[in-house]
Amino acid sequence: MARWQVARPACRALTAVMMTTVLAVGLVPAAAGELKDLNTSLNWLPQDASFYSAALRGREKFEAIAGSRAWAKLREMPVMEHGLRFYKAKSHVSGTGAARLEEALDNPQSQQALALLADMLSREAFVYGDRQCIDTIELIQQVAGAMRYGPVIVQLTAHAEELDEKELRAALLLGVLSENLDLMKIPGMIAGFKLSKTDEVAEHLSGIAGIAKMLCDANPLMAGRFKRTKIGQHSYLVLSLDGKMIPWDKVPLEKLKELEEKPGELDKLVAKVKELTLVVALGLRDDYLLVGIGPSTDFLARLGSEKVLADLPQIKRLDKFADKRIASIGYMSEEMGRRIGGGKKDIEQLLDAVNELLPLAKLEKDKEAQVRKDAARLVEDLKRLVPEAGAVAAVSLLTDRGIESYAYNWGNQLGLDGSKPLGLLNHLGGRPLLAFVARGKSSPEQYDLLVKWLKVGYGYFEQHAVPKMDSDDRERFEKLAKLAGPLVERLDKTTRQKLIPSTADGQGGLVIDAKLKSKQPVSVLPALDAPMPLPEPALVIGLSDAALFRKALVEYWEILEDAVEVAEEVLPDVPDDFKLPEPEVTKSDAGELFAFVLSPELGVPEFSVDEQIVPNLGIFGKVAVVSASRQHTRRLLQATPLEIGGVLAKTDRPLASASLLDWAALVDAATPWADLATRQIVKKKLGDDKDRLKAITDQVHTVLEVLKVVRTITGEAYFEDGVLVRHTLVEIRDVD
Repeated sequence: MARWQVARPACRALTAVMMTTVLAVGLVPAAAGELKDLNTSLNWLPQDASFYSAALRGREKFEAIAGSRAWAKLREMPVMEHGLRFYKAKSHVSGTGAARLEEALDNPQSQQALALLADMLSREAFVYGDRQCIDTIELIQQVAGAMRYGPVIVQLTAHAEELDEKELRAALLLGVLSENLDLMKIPGMIAGFKLSKTDEVAEHLSGIAGIAKMLCDANPLMAGRFKRTKIGQHSYLVLSLDGKMIPWDKVPLEKLKELEEKPGELDKLVAKVKELTLVVALGLRDDYLLVGIGPSTDFLARLGSEKVLADLPQIKRLDKFADKRIASIGYMSEEMGRRIGGGKKDIEQLLDAVNELLPLAKLEKDKEAQVRKDAARLVEDLKRLVPEAGAVAAVSLLTDRGIESYAYNWGNQLGLDGSKPLGLLNHLGGRPLLAFVARGKSSPEQYDLLVKWLKVGYGYFEQHAVPKMDSDDRERFEKLAKLAGPLVERLDKTTRQKLIPSTADGQGGLVIDAKLKSKQPVSVLPALDAPMPLPEPALVIGLSDAALFRKALVEYWEILEDAVEVAEEVLPDVPDDFKLPEPEVTKSDAGELFAFVLSPELGVPEFSVDEQIVPNLGIFGKVAVVSASRQHTRRLLQATPLEIGGVLAKTDRPLASASLLDWAALVDAATPWADLATRQIVKKKLGDDKDRLKAITDQVHTVLEVLKVVRTITGEAYFEDGVLVRHTLVEIRDVD
């Protein structure tokens, strides 16, 4: 049993992720006025970090989980007790995995290693990357882009027929690396762990040094590359490597040269790799155990000697939380955010792919030049729609309610409007399972941009595709274009003059609930014994002018009806008697509903749905709702105060966005389905054994109850001095 006590922390750790953490038990707050007073790695890591992430209070989190009633319930489950008995029995059988594990746990060195690991994760564990990591990310993105678009480009050339898949990818990799030699750098990265005791670690490091030196000296290639080195005031074990150590005589360079697109690519790449140096360092810096990699030991020599992260303006924004129970701190530089954001880079890579593929189309020179010009203009237009990334600083806190987080983003939040309260929060039905609401700035210019490029695309279709049609198809297309032209003009006019102005409020939201229940949602499925909750998705739209919005809908419907008539006249496959189903319109104090009943005549005759499921659109006041049931629409149209609480307990303040997840209610909604699945599986495996079914069902319910320790997740986004703040609360409550 004593040995099982040693192994138990590992089992507990497996449950930590599932439970997120029951963190509100017995945690001692820090008393400090700024983050510097907490004496963390922020006090000596350089400011030019590309990223930094630190996890604090690991032991407190672990003890909160291990001491929770939720963990106790899991331990008391018959399946857990059975597993423990099975493990104990196997541990006495020589040669089994359990017996070998027990032997390992009996080893004093193993126990010391486990104790050291626990100590490393108890107070602070961090990872840090210097500015060179940005170039590494850029190189990875370049390689990923080449692997994404390159095969398409190369396979469309005759050269591709000479290469198998491995050779094709090797050629692409060779090409992208040779074009980005300036990005091939070894980044400086450090992982660190704050220890309560360093004497034992120092002894371990001495032992590691002796063994590592003996092994390196025994290998001529590694001789002299491992040594104890003093860097500043601290001693490290340093292993030095370089590109010249690669056995180049065994690398098939001549074969690789056959894959070159340009002569000399491989030689330049090999020369660059030979210049690269890599050091791996392990050592103690005061009460921190550090593991670092970099091009030299310079990145370690800089620690504490330059401006530090704690004084960075973005990190200083977090000083207000220094007297709270900080669980984690994170930072990402502006340049790193731009590199990993991907948006603009992906668009530029797509343009590169177009330019590579274009010669294969064998267009006339003037037409090819026009395509390149239009593609470049399109890329520039699209790039203007992509938000510009900025620096991010974040902190998470342990509170008596759970885990509270703040993330500050200095990026350009294109189109996000946080100047007013989100009125749609009162049109989510009170307490949905999941919802997201945001307000964007009304931008008719984006619609103009869409129309502009639709016209350009249509022009290319007329210029290149229509001439290649046979005479019948061309005649049919010309007739369709002539008849559809006025419809397109009407569509554009309605959108510009009615839809865009009527939705200028800018609010929109997604809502999912599960109050709708049915025994048989669709006829192709067998009927169930009892009504089961079904997901109810809905879109909620804020209106500036409800009457104008209704006029837009009426005009869209008329345009659609006329489009059907055009299709009947031009397209041979459209039945002459095809008619759009007229919506059922109902008016009441709860608003106006336009419902489309899903009758068998609209599709496969044998297919029908529960009569409660009726796609519909409702309008009332300043709100429009699109949902799958009339009941849901009526609930959302009615103004109901939000009941979820958390950071959304008050909604009468300016917000850019808000989100919520009622996790406990979602688990409750899933429980009947879990019970159904359990019954089906048990019946298939064990037959009609009611006692076994009850025992298994009880354990399933225990797991579901434990999952509900996470009650709700609520979030809000707002602007503070021009910086976007995302504030989130994960509410956690131990089981009864």
